[in-house]
Amino acid sequence: MSKFIEKTLEDGETIIFKGRLHWTFNWQYTFGGAVLAVLGLVMLIMGLTGDKTPFTVCGTIGFVVGVCFVLWGYFIRSKTSFAVTNHRFIQKDGILSIKMTEIPLFKIETVNLYQSLWQRLFSTGSIELVGSGGTNHKVDYIQSPFEVRKILTTRMKANHDQGE
Repeated sequence: MSKFIEKTLEDGETIIFKGRLHWTFNWQYTFGGAVLAVLGLVMLIMGLTGDKTPFTVCGTIGFVVGVCFVLWGYFIRSKTSFAVTNHRFIQKDGILSIKMTEIPLFKIETVNLYQSLWQRLFSTGSIELVGSGGTNHKVDYIQSPFEVRKILTTRMKANHDQGE
């Protein structure tokens, strides 16, 4: 997941926290694929209990397409990873073409957390980093956003106290 991030570390820099997007980021692929796979499996079983070739064919196709949807959703989710180091916040997007965003911790002024009722039920949310000069960077569908916020603010304070 974060081998790319690990390759970008500077001398003396260590990763404090590695994160990824929550599974609800791609819920439509996961849910839709699972439903399609289960329906396909039911049709496949119905087709195998007698001479019902259309059920067997449709069931096989439904199962394979459903599994492909779930795998595609996982693939989409795996394209984004982020890390908090002792010096900066790093986010990597993409698999074939890559976009990397990094913000030095001493440049971050505020860490905002956004969480709807739906997101609270699934322990996900959004973190927005507001930097000096009014720049901001928002990451949606973070797993355990309160933990990420706590780590960021703790590291920001430690860097400020050290005069970095």
